[in-house]
Amino acid sequence: MRALIAIALTACLGACIPPLNADTVDLAWERCNGPGASDYRLSQCSTVISFADTTPERRAAALIVRGTLRAEESQYERALADFGRALRLDRDNPQIYLQRAFVHQASGAFDFAVRDFDRALALQPGLQAALDGREAALQLRVTSFQQELTILNQRLVASPRDADLLNSRCWLRVINNDDLDAALADCNASLAARPNDANVLDSRGLAQFKRGDYAAALADYDTAVRLEPQSGHFLYGRGLARVALGMTAEGQADQAHAEELQPGIARQYQDYNILPPKPAAEEPLSAE
Repeated sequence: MRALIAIALTACLGACIPPLNADTVDLAWERCNGPGASDYRLSQCSTVISFADTTPERRAAALIVRGTLRAEESQYERALADFGRALRLDRDNPQIYLQRAFVHQASGAFDFAVRDFDRALALQPGLQAALDGREAALQLRVTSFQQELTILNQRLVASPRDADLLNSRCWLRVINNDDLDAALADCNASLAARPNDANVLDSRGLAQFKRGDYAAALADYDTAVRLEPQSGHFLYGRGLARVALGMTAEGQADQAHAEELQPGIARQYQDYNILPPKPAAEEPLSAE
């Protein structure tokens, strides 16, 4: 009897589930965008996405909806994956950058959020949600920086010569473009406590670069690379300094090698608020 019931249920499942075709996927598309529980809508979006004959435009739109639903459930990594897939299909869609920016903001990646809000605004100037989101992300970034700085200041009162804490405060100030002279002093103090630390040389190198002292930056990065030649982070920084000093071919070679050693390092450096190098001073004209 149980075997007969199982066979009957299997037959019913096969007969009762409508076949996946253009009509059923159109219905799934409506349900993906309609009211209802998030899980149900998400499953309908997935049906649209997985259907082989779904157009790229509709697949991208379904990925945006699914990514947004996942973000609402705090499934940030899966949401980012959906937005990444959508961008490969429709790179000029401002809504993808907008929704991805909100995910970055919710997860505390404020610099990435600002960058995506900017991309959305470049594609759709005046987009109010992007304008409001960007302002909020900038304020949150400042608040987060101030909180981190306060914590480091308090810890350094108790341990004023802690090399790691000094380097952390140096780096925090550098990437936030906050008081680069104070950042440099922190890095110098860290190196005095623990000389030839490649990570601190990297921090000081970026501080020197942002202060416009490219020769000093190159010297620090050179030493860091000698200490840890397989570090893509240090190589990329040296590439920046070399390019700023006019050593373009050598700098670009460093950056290319850095990307091989540490894929994504160029994107990481974009988050360090690096301004274009100051133009080199012109040589005085000869009196001849």
